[in-house]
Amino acid sequence: PLDPRKVPHSLVPLLPIAERWGIGDDHAREQALQEASKEELESLVRSIDDVSDDDLFGWLAGKESFSPTPSKEYLAITCLTMAIDSAKLKLERMK
Repeated sequence: PLDPRKVPHSLVPLLPIAERWGIGDDHAREQALQEASKEELESLVRSIDDVSDDDLFGWLAGKESFSPTPSKEYLAITCLTMAIDSAKLKLERMK
């Protein structure tokens, strides 16, 4: 499991979602998104609605972004943002 002590307090609610969608392998992440229902994709996209961009992207662009060995929490949340971007595109195509 991802450690809530390794992320800013405001990002802790994202950890369960990052556990599910923060898949490091691009192909595996896209496969999971391909198999997701429209409702799952919508929920994924909305998962960051209550998190400020400054908190999320400020942390992702912070000192850990320069680390040669970022934490698994950092990697999972980074991959979560990639999953969200991909889910947005998939939902747009469904319209």
